[in-house]
Amino acid sequence: MNQKFGGRQPTGTPSLAWSCVVVVFSLLAGASVVHNIFKPDLTLPPLESVSTEKQNQPGKE
Repeated sequence: MNQKFGGRQPTGTPSLAWSCVVVVFSLLAGASVVHNIFKPDLTLPPLESVSTEKQNQPGKE
C-alpha cells in the first residue's frame, strides 16, 4: 500500500473564473430585483438646467 492518509484526492475550490461568473451574476440579479421593486428615476437633467443652476449659485473660484 503506497497510499497516504485519507484515501481520496482533495476536491479543492471552484476555479477563479467560475467564482467571478457567480459573483457578477448575483450582483446583476440583485440589482434587477431592487430596480423592479423601487423603480428609480434614472433620467439625467437637461444640460440647460444644470448650467443655470451653476450661474445662480455663488461660485467657488
